[in-house]
Amino acid sequence: MDDFPTKRFNPTGSYGCFSSGGAFHFIYRGDSCRFFISQRLLMNPRGVCVPSVVLVCATGSSVLDVVDHMVDDVLSHPSVSSAPHKAGDHSRDASPKVSPGASPKSSPKKSHAKTNGSEEQANAHVVIVGGGYAGIAIARKLQGKINFTLIDPKEYFHHHIGALRSAVRTDFAKKTFIPYDATFGKRFKQGRVKDVNTSDRTIILETGETMSYTHLVLATGCTGPFPGRVDDTITAEEAISRYNNLAEQIETADKIVIVGGGVAGIELTGEILSAHKNKNVTVIHAHQHLINDDVLPGMRTKLQEKLARYGVTFILDERVKNLEEVATSVSKPTTVKTDAGTEVSADLVIRCTGVKPNTAVFANNLGGKLDDSGRIKVNELFEVTGLEHVYAIGGCNDVAEVKMPRHSTAQGELLADNIGRKLDHKEMKPHTQGQLMMEISLGPNSGVSQVKGLILGSFLTKYRKSKDLFVHRFWKKVMKQEVPH
Repeated sequence: MDDFPTKRFNPTGSYGCFSSGGAFHFIYRGDSCRFFISQRLLMNPRGVCVPSVVLVCATGSSVLDVVDHMVDDVLSHPSVSSAPHKAGDHSRDASPKVSPGASPKSSPKKSHAKTNGSEEQANAHVVIVGGGYAGIAIARKLQGKINFTLIDPKEYFHHHIGALRSAVRTDFAKKTFIPYDATFGKRFKQGRVKDVNTSDRTIILETGETMSYTHLVLATGCTGPFPGRVDDTITAEEAISRYNNLAEQIETADKIVIVGGGVAGIELTGEILSAHKNKNVTVIHAHQHLINDDVLPGMRTKLQEKLARYGVTFILDERVKNLEEVATSVSKPTTVKTDAGTEVSADLVIRCTGVKPNTAVFANNLGGKLDDSGRIKVNELFEVTGLEHVYAIGGCNDVAEVKMPRHSTAQGELLADNIGRKLDHKEMKPHTQGQLMMEISLGPNSGVSQVKGLILGSFLTKYRKSKDLFVHRFWKKVMKQEVPH
């Protein structure tokens, strides 16, 4: 990558900035668009200057493409120092995690089959249970290389990153439901797994149909409340109708209470206030800090400051005690009560808490393979503890990293590669946890990101995520389909 001194260019404008004061500039010269970060301004949280990052992009490159490349380059730049490691912060721990009874990390397993790799690949059948972010990632990576079947109860992939915008925009929900069959054809099987027989290497569907596998991948993800998630028993049309109904409820409500100040709660608050600036919104969070302990304090502060400008009230470190008695996602006057005695009147209460691993179906046949929270125990190769040729990836496993689509996708892609390596008698590569990158949208034009210890404001977050919440990326680049209008 070329390294052009800042003084050689005359910036045409400044757009947004890092929280530390670094400014972004677009420079047009001849037939190229040059996007760079000034060396003297970009500093990490410890006050150390980072060398200039310069990208040269062909004319016609979209702003989104330029920003994507820029962030990827920052992530890989060796001179960008990360924030200090916090004790107990597993998301930044580069040491792979070992579950009780798992294989030692120092010696990943090798295949000892007698047949050659090409024969094994021809005879392989990978069954993937669950078509969320991890499931479609491994399926897309295997497509055209190794035989697989993707099983999911729904006929569609729900792009739930965009779900919360669907709660305020009636034209958006249809863009978050992507049909499986158009991407995977006969490799997709709509159905619900009822049982797993690891001895016979078969799975049984609720219909009674059995299916044999050589490798089984459990990618069932997590379940959670609407509107962040949808029930897997309803059709896409029914789900869209629910979102449109909620959008109408939000439009008519004056006082809205969001229960949960994690990513979903904060993003929904941002979407509501972006569409309806005069709403009275209160966020009640059971913990002392917003989001979670994995993000830097500066990110939480910036998010809270941005939402406070809209008049959002935050009630932290208090738990709603009458949540089961309160009607959620339905416009109805009610009073929300916390365990600290706080009472908040509301026209509409929306629940954004209670996400848990979707592993209930495995409780009997996997027995001791689940931890106390219901997550499937795996080693650094995603192998389920004590089982051969059975893997768990994404939100349903116990890997100690933030459960988010980016990590689920990375796990799915790595496992696809590793299954290929195993079939070719090559050593499988263990999963290692990188540094946390998180982007939180606050409506289509605002947000905050944490990238390798740097806190970025609305400019980069808008073009990376907020603008369309990765809708075009998942329709066109991942699922290879056209986005509906």
